Amino acid sequence: MTGVTLHSVPTAGPLVLWVLVTVAALGAATLLGVAFAAFVRRRSRPYMLLVAAFAALFGRSILVPVTEMGMLSPASHHLAEHAIDVVLVALVVAAVYYARSVSPEVPAS
Repeated sequence: MTGVTLHSVPTAGPLVLWVLVTVAALGAATLLGVAFAAFVRRRSRPYMLLVAAFAALFGRSILVPVTEMGMLSPASHHLAEHAIDVVLVALVVAAVYYARSVSPEVPAS
C-alpha cells in the first residue's frame, strides 16, 4: 500500500495540532489522576480497569510527539492509535461488566 495517505483531512497547521494534542494530554492526565485517586480509595477491580483505560487514553496522546520525533512511522502511528482504541474500549466494557456482575458489598452495621 504505497502512496496511501492515512489522514486526508487538511490540517489547520502545526500550532493547532500541538495545542489540541497538549489539551488532550492534559485532560487525559487529569482523568488518569482522578481515576487513580478513586482506585486508591476503593481498591476494586472496576476502578483498576478504569485507571488502565485512562492510561491508554493518555498513551494515545503520547503517540503524536513520539511520531514527530521520528520514532514511529505514520503507518505504525495509525496502527497504534487503533490498537489503543481497541484496548481502551475493552477495558471500559470489562469495568462495566465486572461492576454489574459482582454483588454489591453491604457494610457491616
